[in-house]
Amino acid sequence: MEQKSMLVPDYYAEFHCIGSACEESCCVGWNIPLDEVSYRRYQACRHQELTPLFREALIENTDVQTRSKENVAALKCSSDGRCLLLQSDGLCSIHRLLGEEALSNTCATFPRYVNLFGGKMELSLGIACPEAARRVLLHPEPIGFDLVDADTSIEARGFVSHRFPNQGEGDPAQMAILNELRALVIGLLQFRELTLGARLMVLGFLLEDVDKVASSAKFSHASELLPILKGYADFVSDPASVEAQFAQIVGDLPRKIGTIGNVLAQLLAERATPRMRECLIAASSGLLAGETDKPVADTEVLARYRAGYHDHYTPYFASNGYILENYLVNQVLTRLFPFALRNFLDLYRELVCNLAIVQVLLVGMAAHDQGLSDERVVQLLQSFARKTNHNPAYLEKLLAAIGATGPGQFVDVMWMLKES
Repeated sequence: MEQKSMLVPDYYAEFHCIGSACEESCCVGWNIPLDEVSYRRYQACRHQELTPLFREALIENTDVQTRSKENVAALKCSSDGRCLLLQSDGLCSIHRLLGEEALSNTCATFPRYVNLFGGKMELSLGIACPEAARRVLLHPEPIGFDLVDADTSIEARGFVSHRFPNQGEGDPAQMAILNELRALVIGLLQFRELTLGARLMVLGFLLEDVDKVASSAKFSHASELLPILKGYADFVSDPASVEAQFAQIVGDLPRKIGTIGNVLAQLLAERATPRMRECLIAASSGLLAGETDKPVADTEVLARYRAGYHDHYTPYFASNGYILENYLVNQVLTRLFPFALRNFLDLYRELVCNLAIVQVLLVGMAAHDQGLSDERVVQLLQSFARKTNHNPAYLEKLLAAIGATGPGQFVDVMWMLKES
């Protein structure tokens, strides 16, 4: 029998759950969705210790719009946000008493993403987990990929985070070309001869050109995308001209800070985890000089932002720019970007806006802390991912908050990539 294989990023094998030593347990702060098999197993459980806990913790999902085989119920949390099955030592009582195989799909796979692309399994790590975030983000060399034997324990569950196309089936010739597109997207994000903003500009132009062809009524086969892919591979052969083109994009720093402030107020501050709240408080204090309860002139905020960016943010990322690169590449991997969820334009808008949000927060934190460290940057990116990547309503609310709903061009968010 042929041995199945799966594609993993080169940091994947380095990850191991650190259990009770984790700074932000995945068993605290949210209701945990249950798949149908696990829900029925827990309902039928007659274990002396677990049965009363399941009776209290299980909540059936009766919402017909959100109910699915992977979300038929949830494990309720206590008033302090802890899963009712979580022990005082920070470990899981289900795992201790019934074994790992009794864990739900969510609990058994998190923080792993299990994606299918053309029927091929891909595993990656989501950075909502602090330990996974360290493995993903603090990776100086460009992320590479390995083909390894399939993880049978995950494969047997049949759990899939994202799938393209439906049911994982497709024309191999077309899938090969779409894989070329994905490789080009990652290659652009890792092209270190360009600034990160310029890389995202080129990515926007690429996706816009691909979208025009793929959304045409005459589009019939992925091979029609090949001239575009070749053109962009050649496009970056002259980095200086690309940077010159990026320099022509007009930024608007007051609008950027105001827009992101609106997003933070509407989407991120509500029910933020302690680690996220700590970052928000530090960023606000850094930009408002501690006057968080009083009106502060926009000119003062801009002055503090520019000082924090120049004095602390820029020196740190001059030698650690790979962290934000890894953040973007990981978003592409975990979410099957740009194919999953919705159209190319909205996914690109989200990618750019999320980068702009974390950059503004990092500048504020740098101003407050008078510098940045790996630990603080990982804290912000991890807690931000936990707040946004696992919230199905986030994208819609983000687009509404930035006023970017409906049709448009990719360039309509590129101004957020500029710091002037």
